[in-house]
Amino acid sequence: MQLTNEEQLERENSDHLASIGNVDVQVARRVLRKFKGDMMKAADALLSGDRAMDSDWESQRRNTPEPMYTDTLKAVLPSTSVIDLTADDEDMTRAIQMSMETSQTLPHFGPTERAPHPEWQMVRSNVMCISWDPVGTAAVNEDHTLNEAIQASLQDFKEDIDLSPLKNAIREGGRPIALRPEDSSLAYAALVLQALYYIPQVRLTCSNLRLPKLEPLVSMRHSNRALWNLIELFTNMDLAQLATIIDKDAIPSLEILPLTGSIPLAEASNNAVKAVAGMIEEYMQVQAGDEEINEHLFTFKHGKVIIRNGVEPRYKSNPEDGSVVIVEFGGNIPHNDLISCISDSLSKFDSQGSTHDIIIHPSTVITFMLRRNPTPPGTTKASPDPFVYPKTIYLDRFLFMNLALTNEKRAAELNMLEQIRELQAMKNILTRLEDGSDALENLRSTIYYYEKVADPEDDPSRQRTLQQTAEHLKDIMTMILGKVEDIDHQIETLQTEVAHIYDCPDLQIYQYDLRAVLLHTGLPGRKQMYSYVQDTEGKWWKTVDHEVKEVPEEAVLTDPTGIHLGAGPYMLFYSRHMSEEHLQEPLIWPSLFSEAVEENNKKFLALMHPELGIFSSTRSSPDPVIYTQPAVRGLPTPGERKMTVSGSRQNSRSVGMDDTIPLSGH
Repeated sequence: MQLTNEEQLERENSDHLASIGNVDVQVARRVLRKFKGDMMKAADALLSGDRAMDSDWESQRRNTPEPMYTDTLKAVLPSTSVIDLTADDEDMTRAIQMSMETSQTLPHFGPTERAPHPEWQMVRSNVMCISWDPVGTAAVNEDHTLNEAIQASLQDFKEDIDLSPLKNAIREGGRPIALRPEDSSLAYAALVLQALYYIPQVRLTCSNLRLPKLEPLVSMRHSNRALWNLIELFTNMDLAQLATIIDKDAIPSLEILPLTGSIPLAEASNNAVKAVAGMIEEYMQVQAGDEEINEHLFTFKHGKVIIRNGVEPRYKSNPEDGSVVIVEFGGNIPHNDLISCISDSLSKFDSQGSTHDIIIHPSTVITFMLRRNPTPPGTTKASPDPFVYPKTIYLDRFLFMNLALTNEKRAAELNMLEQIRELQAMKNILTRLEDGSDALENLRSTIYYYEKVADPEDDPSRQRTLQQTAEHLKDIMTMILGKVEDIDHQIETLQTEVAHIYDCPDLQIYQYDLRAVLLHTGLPGRKQMYSYVQDTEGKWWKTVDHEVKEVPEEAVLTDPTGIHLGAGPYMLFYSRHMSEEHLQEPLIWPSLFSEAVEENNKKFLALMHPELGIFSSTRSSPDPVIYTQPAVRGLPTPGERKMTVSGSRQNSRSVGMDDTIPLSGH
C-alpha cells in the first residue's frame, strides 16, 4: 500500500521515538499523536515515563488504515554485534539504521527498565554524581530536535571525510588544531589531549621539561617514548600550519586504552587525564631532583575532617592525593550547578556538628568529571535540567585553612535560606487557597462581580451595600498586595545576600578559570563527542572531529546538547588564573621538534603556494601528510608517523635541548 507523506513521516518519527524511549512503536506513535506530532514534546514525555494510556488518543486515529510493519521487523542484528561510541565503518551504519527501523528488537539509547546487554554498555555510559570533589541558569534552546540529532549521528557513519592536504588544510589565525587519531576508538583521548594542551600551565610545563634519554630503535608506541611524543605533539599543536593532526603513535604510547563498552566515556576520559597527569608530574619531580615541589600541577591533597561540639577539627582519615574530582548531579540531588553540588557533597551537617572533605593542598589544575544520575522511576519531569558551570570558581571555601570561616558563612547561608522558605510559605498563605488556586485572582473576580455584574435592582440600599462590599474587598486586596510586595522585597534581599555570601577577600584568593569542556550528545560516533577550548586571546573554539569553529562564550556555558539522552558535559578543566601578560609569554619548545615543524611548514607552504619559491625547483616537496620523525643525536628513525600538521604562533621560539636526564624505566 502506498503511504502518504504524512503517514510516512509519522512512521519514521514513531520509529525514532521508539528507539529513544525503548518502547513499542505503537506506544511511541500514541505519544506522538498525543502531542500532535511535536517530536521534542513527545520525546520529553517518553523519557519521563508517559505512555499516553490515560487519554483517548486511540480514538483520535486517522481515517486511513494503519500501515503494517511485519516485514520490516524481520531483520535483526546478530547477537554478537557491538555498537560503541567510536565506530565509523559500514557495519556501524547498518547497525544504526537497523536499530532505528527495528526498535522493538534491539537495545536503545534512551532510559530503559531492562538491564542493558553487556555489549551495549557504552550506549549507557554517558548517563552522567561528587564523591568529593556557574551560578545562574542555562536556557535549554536545543539547536536540533532529537530526530535531527539521530539523523546527524547516522550521517556521521556514512560520511567519507576528505582529509587531503589541499582541502581546508591551512590553519587560519589562532584557530586550534584538530587532533584526530587513526584509531577511532581513541577519539575521546584526542579530545582530552587537546583540552590539556589548552590549559596554559600544562603547556608551559611541558615546554620546560627536559627530554629523557632514549635508547636507539625504541618503538614509536613504546611508553619510554611517551614524553617525547607528547612534547612533539604539543609543539606541532602550537607551531604547525596544517589544520589537523592525524595521530598514529602518540596516544598509544601514553598507554591510553581504546574506548570500548566496558567503562563509561567519562570514566575513560578520567583515566586518560590521570595517565597524562601522572607522567608529566613524574618527570617534573625527576627534573626538580631533591628540590621540593611547592605546588603540584595536577595533584591536590584532601582529607576528611570532623567538627564536634565546638571542639577543634580533627582528621577522620589520613590525607589522600587526587587529581580528578567526581561530581554527581541529577536524580534525587536537588542542585544542578557545579558549586552547589560540590558544597553539598563535601560538607555534611547534623545536630552534633559537621564532617567535611576538604582540600589541604590545592593543585594548579583541577578537573571535574561529571556524572548524571538517572531520573528515579515514577518521576515525571518535562525535561531534565542542564548542568550549570561558571566561567570562574574560587576554591577557597573548600580549603582546610578556611574551614572555620566557611562554616560561619555556611551557617549564615542556611539561616537565610530558612528565612526565605518561611517567607515563601507566608506568601503562599496570602495568595493561594487550599485547592491551590490563585486567591488574588479570585478576589479580583469577586470585586469585578460586585462592581460590574451584580444588579442593584433599582434599590439604593442594595446599591450602597454592593459598593461598600466592593470597596472593602479593594481594601483587603490593597493590604494583601502590600504584604506580598514586602515579602517579595525581603526574599529578593535575602537571595542577593545568599548569592554573595562567600564573596569576601579571604575566600577569593584561589581563583580558577575554565579552560576546556568535553561534551557528548548521547549518540554513538566520534562526531558525537566534542570539545570547547579557550585560546590565549580569550576566544572559545568548538572542535567536532576535524572541524573547528569559533563560538561565543555563552554557547560554552549554556550548551544543552545531550540532556534529553542523559548526556551533555562530562568533563570540565579549570586552572589557576593567569594575567594576560603571563598568558601571552612565548613558549620555548625543544629545537629538535620546533625546527622539524618549521621545515615541514615550509614544505607544506611550498606545496600550497609554489609561486612563493620557498624551495628551489631542484628540491622536491614531499607529501606533508606523511613525514618521518627526524633522527635524534645519531639515533636511527624508528619508523614513520602519520600526521597532518598545523598553525603557528608568532611569539613562539625554540631553544636547543642539549641536556638529557635519565629516568628510571624510561
